[in-house]
Amino acid sequence: MKETGFGTIETCKSFYDSIKTEYEKVTFHEVSSRSDLRDVVSSKPDLAVLCSKYLTDPDTNKKTWFSDYFTEHAVSFTGSDRHALEFDSSKSKAKTIVKNNGIATADFFLSRPNQFESEDKLPLPLPLFIKPMDAANGNGIDENSMVRDFGSYQKKVAELFAIYRENVLVEEVLPGREFTVAVFDDLQNGLRSIMPVEVIAPENIKGDRILGSASKQKNDEQLRVVAEPTLSAVSELAGKVFSVLGAIDFGRIDIKLDALGNPNFLEANLIPGMTPDSSYFPRACSMHRGEKTTGMTHSEVALKVVELGLSRVNDLKQVS
Repeated sequence: MKETGFGTIETCKSFYDSIKTEYEKVTFHEVSSRSDLRDVVSSKPDLAVLCSKYLTDPDTNKKTWFSDYFTEHAVSFTGSDRHALEFDSSKSKAKTIVKNNGIATADFFLSRPNQFESEDKLPLPLPLFIKPMDAANGNGIDENSMVRDFGSYQKKVAELFAIYRENVLVEEVLPGREFTVAVFDDLQNGLRSIMPVEVIAPENIKGDRILGSASKQKNDEQLRVVAEPTLSAVSELAGKVFSVLGAIDFGRIDIKLDALGNPNFLEANLIPGMTPDSSYFPRACSMHRGEKTTGMTHSEVALKVVELGLSRVNDLKQVS
């Protein structure tokens, strides 16, 4: 998938295996049509676990958002609603609302091929970082994403536009350390767990450390625990972003430091990858240690996602 989601069918089945022994009945559905969705609704589940955001019709390219569909049919689901998931799908929308709420994020603009005729016409000075608007898992990002001259800028913009058929995101370069932050948010009990880890990509042939698709597929980046005072600064920003985006239950917030060491928002993944040994969300949860807590296993992460979803369902039943 180009967009965020739990991952492959095998990853989704691993998540299913983690929860099926803990509940009376758990079923697994591979959804490739609206008919498949109707089958899910007809089974009248207490909760649907969303492993991705939407279903795309191969003929019309029309999207059926799972969150909208289940809301229309009175089926509760895990995680955020359509409003928040839109910020997951559009990096520019997320950056705009974050910036409007006074949260730091790299300056950016949207671009398409042949929009600017020369370097002096660019809204921001080179070097710049170029990536797709809504792709995940490092798709569209490689050693050529960092551009230092106008020719490289034009080439990368044209390449991404040809693949994704939409404007691309162009950002100022943040030179500092990079972090990914797993968040669990228990609204009913007023408890929020924020679990940052530092992500260190290997240096490429150009001397840059870029978290692109190749690096993520190789799984050769390093994850490290974060020490103070950076821990508090990154955690505070991640919590603010999670709230501003209207995210629910769980999600992942990516952050990078600027030249002064200040944390800046990069992007949000509100249905983050769940592959046990490679996805950042479960790995961040497994590395988190507190005074009274130990790292979570993959099964514990899966069960927590379901627990939070069901707690909201039960809360609504009590209110009604």
